[in-house]
Amino acid sequence: MSEPDAELPIDGAEDDLELFRDPAHEPQPDLPVRRRKRRRIIAVTGAKGGVGKTLLAANLGIYLATIGRQVVVVDADPGLANLHTCLGSQRPVTTSTYLPPLPTFLRATDVNLDAFGPSRTIERRGNAVVVPPLPMPVPQGRIVETPVPGLATLHLGVDEVPPGRKRRVSRRSIREHVDRIDAEYVVVDLGSGIDAPLLDFVATVDLALFVAIPEPSSIENTYTFMRHLFARTLRRSVPKEDRERLHGWLTKLGHAPAPLDLVRHLEAAGDPLADRVRKHVEAFEFRMVFNQTRLRSDLELGDRMRSASIRRLGLTPSYLGYVDHDDTVWTCIRSQRPLLVEYPGTKASKSIEKIARRLLALDAQKERPRLERSVPVDTHHDLLEVERGATDEEIRRAYKRAKEVYDRDSLCCYGLFDGPGLDALRARIDEAYDVLLDPSRRRPYELSVFPPEVAQTPSRDGIAAQAPTSPAPPITPDTEFRGPLIRAVRESLGLELRDLSQKTKIGQGYLRAIEDDDFASLPALVYVRGFVFEVAKVLRLDPEQVSRTYTKHYKRFIEEQEKP
Repeated sequence: MSEPDAELPIDGAEDDLELFRDPAHEPQPDLPVRRRKRRRIIAVTGAKGGVGKTLLAANLGIYLATIGRQVVVVDADPGLANLHTCLGSQRPVTTSTYLPPLPTFLRATDVNLDAFGPSRTIERRGNAVVVPPLPMPVPQGRIVETPVPGLATLHLGVDEVPPGRKRRVSRRSIREHVDRIDAEYVVVDLGSGIDAPLLDFVATVDLALFVAIPEPSSIENTYTFMRHLFARTLRRSVPKEDRERLHGWLTKLGHAPAPLDLVRHLEAAGDPLADRVRKHVEAFEFRMVFNQTRLRSDLELGDRMRSASIRRLGLTPSYLGYVDHDDTVWTCIRSQRPLLVEYPGTKASKSIEKIARRLLALDAQKERPRLERSVPVDTHHDLLEVERGATDEEIRRAYKRAKEVYDRDSLCCYGLFDGPGLDALRARIDEAYDVLLDPSRRRPYELSVFPPEVAQTPSRDGIAAQAPTSPAPPITPDTEFRGPLIRAVRESLGLELRDLSQKTKIGQGYLRAIEDDDFASLPALVYVRGFVFEVAKVLRLDPEQVSRTYTKHYKRFIEEQEKP
């Protein structure tokens, strides 16, 4: 069991530090108790202000509400929250209602400010004058319905101290408040930063979306955020006995070093933490969106940053799309009207809808599994991102793209490579191009890099038959199929996981989760049933029996998770 976050070594994470803090005075917004079984939390964040986080969070909530979901959009931005502006809703109260000064011919003793009525009409009662108040704005800490059916907002008060309370809501308590919300989707505008509470929230939500713009400072901050998020989640994942040693390595290398640098230093020192860090690199998830795109190169920036990040950091971010620069966005903000409601057919609105649909696909686990590396790391093929059997034309196109990605003025390399490092990388790209285009040099190189292929004899079902590595397990009509049994059958046929993946067209990540009974990593029941059915056909088992018995255990897992 992991230790509490307070015991983790945190660098520069003493935000929300409050002296003489009394737990009894901790602000507790008036939130309903969560009742829904299935709730998804979407965090929208970034490492720079003014990139459009609030706009995207507000319109994601609107889109989800328009397709029939119950949504609450939470404003948890500590940098002066203004989510209500993008939604066209009432401003949360931060000051008392303004009352104009009384006319000079009236005495203050003649005004009864406690006798407020429903009208603004000044009324004289004897010698006293009654001045009714203006309508009060929405109080902070309460869920407020919006004109969009199914959509509500919540201002947590992370930026200002709510009236009547002694201190603002701390970032560390955001998750506690969010977990009380009764909704299908909770979209949280987290604001920007790299402090520990924000990173912890991003690491533990269902979906996290990072917003950037095609500017050098935003690109640099994106890579910085990735490094700090990786370091923070890595600290939380290691066993207690290894944390102090890991903290020493991180401190030595700059607290949030490039993950590849950390792996190489650990491997050079023979530290067993190297394997754990490398696995964490492979499992790390980061999803980003670009806002205010104008040029064609801006649309390709996400894919180019993915290549540069893999090369320098070892991390593989996912690019979920872009939002075009659109003057209607400025018009909506100026008029305090929601974009998807006021201008649903504009470029920006359509871009946001595409991003929302991709998020829904991620929520349903319909996204394409991450591609496995098909060539060894740091080879010429890996550097140009081509397959072993790439044609000369494919190599030329890959070389042209690599030269553009790693150009000295390339935006995607800002904050990631220094000058000498980029020059050395460009020289390696030139060398790879020369070798792979020269047949006399390419053939010996490939023989030295790629392992020799094992002679295989195709079987009747099209899979190369190999020598069985273990005896076939006994199977009867009453056999209950679980993941380890499916693995045993596969290994008895001499099949590798990648062979099974190629035949079934199912990602190796899902196949591995099936064999490990890792139900938490599997998609919805209907997809699992189809996956297991296809696996059974390839392994020459009874598909009906395998899918029926395996999904029975999966249903039991879902029922256990849904218990209150």
